[in-house]
Amino acid sequence: MKLNSSEKIDKEVVKRFNIALKFLLETQGLSQRKLALLIKDDQSTISRIASGKLALSIKFAVNLEHYTDISSNWILSGEGEMLIDSKRSEVFTDEEIIFFAKIKSDETIFELVRLLAKMKKENLEVIKRLVTKLKN
Repeated sequence: MKLNSSEKIDKEVVKRFNIALKFLLETQGLSQRKLALLIKDDQSTISRIASGKLALSIKFAVNLEHYTDISSNWILSGEGEMLIDSKRSEVFTDEEIIFFAKIKSDETIFELVRLLAKMKKENLEVIKRLVTKLKN
């Protein structure tokens, strides 16, 4: 996980990540090393994210959520609660959670989805045909 020039390290994300690390250590005894083993990642990756040297990716946040119930939405955006409702996490696959996180992270796509959700079914079919033609 190298930092791309397009990836900017958000200090608030780093702060929330460190809050989550402290919580996991205090409540579950998970050191960075133990957490790395649990989430099947390198301890150095966790350390670099915690120190602000590496941007926390959506994929990493979703993986962390999967294994620890630390909300990827909270850690990336600060919205909602730190801990997820474990029943909700059983409803969506990891792929769906990553997809939703991508929608949420792009204001234009998020607004389009919001508008689409309010449309009548017959209008959605027209939009679907238009988008299908545009992407080809």
